[in-house]
Amino acid sequence: MQQHGQSPRKRKLVLYFTYGLMTAAVALISTICILLVLGYRFDLKNGDVEQGSLLQFRSFPAGATITLDQEVMSFVTPGKKNVAVGKHNVNMRLDGYHQWQKDFTVKPSELRWLNYARMIPTNLRTSVVKEFPSVVDELPSPDKKWMLMLQHADRAEFTLVDLRDQDKPVFSELRLPAGSYTTREGQKHAFRLVEWDFGARYILVKHVIGDTTEYLRIDRTDVANTVNISTQLGVTPDDIHFSGTSGTVYYALEKGLLRKLDSGAGTISEPIVRDVASFRIYKTNTLGYVKMAVENKVGVGIVVNNNAKRVATYDSTLPVLIDLNEYFNDYYFAVARGNSVEVFKDPESDNNRRKIAAHVSPSAIAWLRFGNSGRFVVSGNGSQFMTYDIETDEKFDVNLPGTALEATKPLQWLDDYYMVSAADNDLRLTEFDGGNQHVIASALPGYAVTLNENGRLLYSLTKTQSGTTALQVTKMTTND
Repeated sequence: MQQHGQSPRKRKLVLYFTYGLMTAAVALISTICILLVLGYRFDLKNGDVEQGSLLQFRSFPAGATITLDQEVMSFVTPGKKNVAVGKHNVNMRLDGYHQWQKDFTVKPSELRWLNYARMIPTNLRTSVVKEFPSVVDELPSPDKKWMLMLQHADRAEFTLVDLRDQDKPVFSELRLPAGSYTTREGQKHAFRLVEWDFGARYILVKHVIGDTTEYLRIDRTDVANTVNISTQLGVTPDDIHFSGTSGTVYYALEKGLLRKLDSGAGTISEPIVRDVASFRIYKTNTLGYVKMAVENKVGVGIVVNNNAKRVATYDSTLPVLIDLNEYFNDYYFAVARGNSVEVFKDPESDNNRRKIAAHVSPSAIAWLRFGNSGRFVVSGNGSQFMTYDIETDEKFDVNLPGTALEATKPLQWLDDYYMVSAADNDLRLTEFDGGNQHVIASALPGYAVTLNENGRLLYSLTKTQSGTTALQVTKMTTND
């Protein structure tokens, strides 16, 4: 018996229609997923499709409750949330800690990292680690594991503090070997700490006796390996800084000549740039420089792999400050002059160099620094400062309480987002935009502070009631 049903042609049409419908559905779903990933959302009120932004939340310590625009989130830090374009407010709460809050504005498709919230205990615990008759200079290492202290400026003796054991710092004495520095009967020595190398093994020390200035390189693992750079290479630098982590390579400025020195090989390069008034170094082989004034003009430039490029020229009526850094594989070069700051991107390129920002500070600028990450350009006068955020193209003006000891000394970066000030003997933490300020403890102005490796302890110097100088530690979490 012949069966009745759809003809082959009709079955093909149904099949093609089904396949087409399925393909269209897959394409639609894929498109919706892509739009959601890109931050697009459907506005039920207006019936429009708009592109939103993504927020990334993180706090230290983790586990903070997040309230975004008065709505408590269903997750704690760390986490993320898609939001609409525009103004928002977020606060984070954690038992035993001060509330952290931030007002901000996001742009379409922006990824905003709110990953720097440092929760400050409501009950800060500060205790003395060790007392000293005096401390004239101290310098924490860049890896937060060490601190070098100088108790007497006229003695070739240093105290090395090992901070790696959170419960018990270790103190050891470093005495420079005889013959590693110049001595003259009847003349006093003056030692000063300059900087650690990037590997946190070597320290530059400036030594002055009479009319002689020399630079010494100390090896914290072997003080007998101290090198007198000046006598070994026959140079008397006006300024010198480590290049890289070898402990033998430096860039130095002497009588206007910027050169590369190698104490290991015993070599001095030909002048890289002449008539230099000052310079800054970034990592290993990238430098910024300010030229001496010629015919009322001052040039500023950058050196990459010993190749010098002029970035800009200014008249010499006002002092010029420069700094440089790298952010997401691009170099940035900042110039401060009077009360204005300019920021250049790709300063080393003749074709791609461009000015990305120009801002005016409320007061004359006495110091200029990039933040550790390269994202922030901060210029200031004492404890008053202006921050430019390269990532968000925002500017912030901040005036911290108290009077800074030295108007020309930059505020210290504690990490990538926080700075510290010890104006009026109050150790104050502040974010790059002046937000979430906290006084941590009483501390001596003019000295550096440091977190330990895991960020749970904060070391600083203070003056005791008996008149001694004490290394103190503040616990930055409640469970230590």
